[in-house]
Amino acid sequence: MKRLINLFSLVVIFALTMTSCNDDDVKLETIDVKPSELVEGIAFSVTPDASNPNIIYLESKMDSKYTPLWEHPQGRSQKNKVTLKIPFDGTYSVTFGVMTRGGVVYGEPYEFKVNDFCADFVNDELWTLLTGGVGESKTWIYNNGNYGLDAGGEVGYGDPSTTVEWNNFGFNWDPGKGHTGDDNIWNSTMTFKLDGGAYVNIVNTYTDGDAPAEKTESGTFMLDIDEHTLSFTDCTLMHTVGWDFKTTTSGWSKGLKILTLTENYLQVAVLRDPNTSGEGEWWLIWNYVSKDFADNYVPEDQPDPVPGIDGDANDIITTSRTKSWKLSLVSPYDWATLEGELLNNFANADAYLNSGWAAYNADMISVTGLTFTASGSGGKYTFTSYENEVVEGEYTIDANNDITFDQPLNALISHTNFGWDSNMYLNTTTENKLRIVKTKTDVLGNVTDMWLGCRAADKAEYMVYHFEVGAGGAPSVDPVKVLKDRLTAGSSLTYKADLVYPFCWGYKVGDPSTFSIKAEDVFPDWTGWSEAAYQYAEKIRFTFNSNGSVTFIDNNGVSTDGTFAIVDGDSGYGADIVKFDGINVSGSEPITYTGPGGWVNFCFNENPDGLLANAPTTEGWLELYSWEYAADGSVSGLWLGIIQADGVQDGSNLTAERRVFHFIVE
Repeated sequence: MKRLINLFSLVVIFALTMTSCNDDDVKLETIDVKPSELVEGIAFSVTPDASNPNIIYLESKMDSKYTPLWEHPQGRSQKNKVTLKIPFDGTYSVTFGVMTRGGVVYGEPYEFKVNDFCADFVNDELWTLLTGGVGESKTWIYNNGNYGLDAGGEVGYGDPSTTVEWNNFGFNWDPGKGHTGDDNIWNSTMTFKLDGGAYVNIVNTYTDGDAPAEKTESGTFMLDIDEHTLSFTDCTLMHTVGWDFKTTTSGWSKGLKILTLTENYLQVAVLRDPNTSGEGEWWLIWNYVSKDFADNYVPEDQPDPVPGIDGDANDIITTSRTKSWKLSLVSPYDWATLEGELLNNFANADAYLNSGWAAYNADMISVTGLTFTASGSGGKYTFTSYENEVVEGEYTIDANNDITFDQPLNALISHTNFGWDSNMYLNTTTENKLRIVKTKTDVLGNVTDMWLGCRAADKAEYMVYHFEVGAGGAPSVDPVKVLKDRLTAGSSLTYKADLVYPFCWGYKVGDPSTFSIKAEDVFPDWTGWSEAAYQYAEKIRFTFNSNGSVTFIDNNGVSTDGTFAIVDGDSGYGADIVKFDGINVSGSEPITYTGPGGWVNFCFNENPDGLLANAPTTEGWLELYSWEYAADGSVSGLWLGIIQADGVQDGSNLTAERRVFHFIVE
């Protein structure tokens, strides 16, 4: 829409510029043609074809310095010669005008008669597609985006600076269903009838105040199969009533561009008028579908997408031979898209209870569980629940991560009385299936959580049940302990600055747990480092000990002792953090070099109290991005980073640039 706004701005600027000129700057020449001179036989001619009187030739007889302006039964034209093919007998009119140097002049309408019906003109495919054929009628309704077509709603936009013609156009903007802002338009109809004439009946449903209303128009229409235009007499194209001001009445009825016309789909372009709309000139592309097509539409049967999960499904649910799962006490159930995106994201028990409708009962949840014992592509299972006896049987699992049980599973998993009984059940599908639609892993890559989805029969959603390994709500692995053991090798580990690739820049991207080094900095050329830079950088050391103590040697070789702790990324900040107490490197000498950038200093992120609720609030902290490993699996290096700003910033902005330092095990 930016181009629409810019175009309107240019129109306004031009208008203001013109009005700022004085009378001597702009003077129109005198109009040298009178309306009384623009008569048939003198200024123009209307001539029936000698062999087919349903063909009417319009021709301007004016000097070539005048641009002809025609308004005729099939639309508008500025050509010197126009050929009309009029299929039905009746009285028609032509209005002829000219563009002069002094302005536009129109004569009086000229009437002519067509005495016969010409069936050849309405046997064309376009007439049949629009109306259903001779003696038939066809009704069109708004496209609501649900019929598998290329438009998302009732109207889209076409850029007038590009090609917007029959079967040759593209949406500049397709805003989707409901863009015109009236929820009562969807019962509107536009019916074309080809029986003894070309008739049209339009029923516009709309909102009048707060109430639904209806506006009916009837008239005739004319289809120009050569120019692919549509014109109405005594009515206007079906459009949202609240959009009447977007163009003039004739703009809704004369010479409308047909862009697409098939058996099921009709698109008509109306040029928005800046004078009435207050917006720039732009094509409004109205999207219709055949009512018969819509009433009988059955979506093509497409297989549901298979959400990505971590690893092999059978390995996930059993690990090796047997694995037990409990329904999560934190977030036991939700609804999800077919791609596995949770729709409510219940964070805890209060989130369910505060909803006023979502049942939560910890006693019922805590005893709901599944145990799987693998055997080939399936195995045996045991299902436990609050009210039911233990259910045992066999399962299989396929390439789509569908677990098929040998019997239906049905259990009450929560009950809450909100003044009315709210019950939540765990159910399998009618085929006794649940699909693994989402998983979560610990820092070692082991799957600790899975969401089993029951595909809804009436909508494209899953009811999902969140299971955790072991006891309900309790993680099987302490991620903080894992990170600490990795950092210290279980006892003590010293890291030094990498003098080959010491630092670079990058961003946190998308998922807060991800980090991306800027492409141009993989890796910078540090051959220009000065000797002084090496003298500073080579002194830096961290020694992490499993008891939580840490020794830091700064750029000047000064050693200080303190403590460190790990903040798990799942705590809410979004990235794993190493926080320090008793150590402050903000005052150390900068790491200086003569290459790109001039200098880089190594310091901590600082966090004044209250700046970031989930981050450390002591002397300093570093974000921990990634690990490097030796061939034997031991840690060989890591990347630590700060927000790219002197004095360091609130780290909650995960898209902010990071200054990232590379350390290797000494």
